Amino acid sequence: MPSLHTIDVGIDRDINAVIVGMALPWNSGIVEGHVDCSKMRKRQILA
Repeated sequence: MPSLHTIDVGIDRDINAVIVGMALPWNSGIVEGHVDCSKMRKRQILA
């Protein structure tokens, strides 16, 4: 499957970032939530 191959290649290329991202105890979940909310509001205004 081409899409799975693309993901696999990307993970292999950035394996160090993937390992560090999985090992660290913090994440950007709250920030991402605010970004999603801002994008939704922008879409509503432009619609």
